[in-house]
Amino acid sequence: MNVLAIEASGKNIAIAIATGEQSLELLINRGFKHAETLMPAVESLMKLAGLEPGELYLVACSAGPGSFTALRIGMSTAKGIARGADCLLKSVPTLPLLASGREHWPGIVVPLMDARKGRVYTAAFKNGKRIREDSDINLEEFLKNLPQNEKILVTGPDARIAEGIKEVTIDPLFSSARGLALAEQALKLLKRDGPDPSDLGPLYLRLSEAEEALESAG
Repeated sequence: MNVLAIEASGKNIAIAIATGEQSLELLINRGFKHAETLMPAVESLMKLAGLEPGELYLVACSAGPGSFTALRIGMSTAKGIARGADCLLKSVPTLPLLASGREHWPGIVVPLMDARKGRVYTAAFKNGKRIREDSDINLEEFLKNLPQNEKILVTGPDARIAEGIKEVTIDPLFSSARGLALAEQALKLLKRDGPDPSDLGPLYLRLSEAEEALESAG
């Protein structure tokens, strides 16, 4: 069961291939150069795995929230590969994905993505269970509304935003790739909910700047 996973919701790109016999994962941090980086990286990893597109069973991608442009590029790439390979497509919400692998932390896990304008995309999990919904919010405002007297682990690609906040611990592996975790979670969601439709779109928590301008003009 060959799975290609593409996590491109923020500044990092994680690409993974899981076949049951081998697993490969690539983490790229070139800033927001996804358009020129993503497909060559996918092609290189597929070649390294010895796989042709027609051998794929599933293409997985991050659903969002995240960077508007990065999400669009990641999801459109995943959809194009799935369509060309005639295989299944499954998206995975980004914030639970970023919190994955931290289920044994003795407290609350808070994944962070920079939402700009002094805000973050975040949520909260405890023992692998969600305790706060996805939010587009000021970080300190979000933290003060969490249960008190809990140890808080901040993770995700932009965890360093929390540096200097004494109530939190920054995950030493905050920037680690989540490609293989994405492949694993996508298979679980596929079994539970079935494949995603071909007109799948990213999950956004706010309007883009262009949409905000259009709304204001209207």
